[in-house]
Amino acid sequence: MSRILQRIDEAVDLTKHEEYLRALTMFLDVYGGEDPPSPMLSSKTATGLSYFGLCLALVEKKIKPSIDLCKRAIELQFYNVNHYANLARVYAAAGNRKKALETLEQGSKTHPDDDSLLAVRRELGIRARPPVPFLERSNPINVTLGQARHAKKVAESERKKK
Repeated sequence: MSRILQRIDEAVDLTKHEEYLRALTMFLDVYGGEDPPSPMLSSKTATGLSYFGLCLALVEKKIKPSIDLCKRAIELQFYNVNHYANLARVYAAAGNRKKALETLEQGSKTHPDDDSLLAVRRELGIRARPPVPFLERSNPINVTLGQARHAKKVAESERKKK
């Protein structure tokens, strides 16, 4: 069992250094697939499940199994904010910014000033207010005006670079 934990730690370190493909290969070797057997589910391997889910989402774009793995890690170690950060990254990779922000908010309840949660929050960015605030963000007027505002910002930044 200690050899397995050592391999999980190595794969987690690779993930932290953004070597996702190598880490995913190690996770697949340890867990044997996207659905790890029940004996592998312990608090000691929860960190591995979380980072395995992140690698699976970023490398193979398998979002549903990735979300399941990260949620299992949270069930095993609800107090570990890295699991929330990884789940938020998976949601962001899937294009679901709203769920990513909700996940970060959930993790912030226990650790409001955690650096890993704040870093993911910065990665997601802050959206500008809709041009016409009393209309839904998805309203065609807001969409068109928002696109025009963005195009103007891009043009201004290009002009400043020259």
